[in-house]
Amino acid sequence: MMRSMSSAHKSDEATDGRSGRERSRRIAIGILAAVALLFAVLNFDSVKVNLLFGSVTMPLVIVIAVCLLIGGLIGAYVGRRGRRR
Repeated sequence: MMRSMSSAHKSDEATDGRSGRERSRRIAIGILAAVALLFAVLNFDSVKVNLLFGSVTMPLVIVIAVCLLIGGLIGAYVGRRGRRR
């Protein structure tokens, strides 16, 4: 009986550790998102962007947002591939 209590206690600790790690990760992502949003909002000047097929003038905030989106998608893809191995 004593043995089952200690193993139940250990599984609770493992669950709490995992949820604490997940909470810390979400807080870090939230802070980074807030900083990125603030940085993007403060940059509304129009800029010329040279693309492979020409150039276009657009607000810098859109350039920043698109770059963040592309980086996030690449990071998610690489992260999923790393977990499969």
